[in-house]
Amino acid sequence: MKKILVYFSVILTMMMGVAGFAPGKVYADAVVENPSDCGNSAAFFSLRPWYHGLTTSITGRCEIGQPVDGKIPQFIWTIVLNILYDIMIMVGYIAIVMIAWGGYLYMFSRGLPDRAERGKKTLIAAAAGLAVAMLASVIMNTLVSILTNVS
Repeated sequence: MKKILVYFSVILTMMMGVAGFAPGKVYADAVVENPSDCGNSAAFFSLRPWYHGLTTSITGRCEIGQPVDGKIPQFIWTIVLNILYDIMIMVGYIAIVMIAWGGYLYMFSRGLPDRAERGKKTLIAAAAGLAVAMLASVIMNTLVSILTNVS
């Protein structure tokens, strides 16, 4: 059993890629050369920082801007949608792990129908979850783009 868990973890690590574990740039309070880089790139596991689309560069430093009187709802919605987008990305990662787990259950069912059925159900549920997560993250990305005028 220990050997199987080691193989499963190696395969899972290869599936996710080593690059996903490397942290990216963090721009909340950094000096940048290009003002458009402030908080608008993915940081870790392609997750957005909560301040994505809210930073500005004044004198070469990225700072989170203060909401203008008429734009307070837009400011709050930007933060909420960024957090929801990250949650949907994490749901997608969990769905990919569940697909791998369902495949493992199905492959190692050893001809037992109940185990094979359990693996099939896990695969179907995980694939449906992945489709929902992908659709939700597309919707979140579109809403953030509309509400913040940031691509």
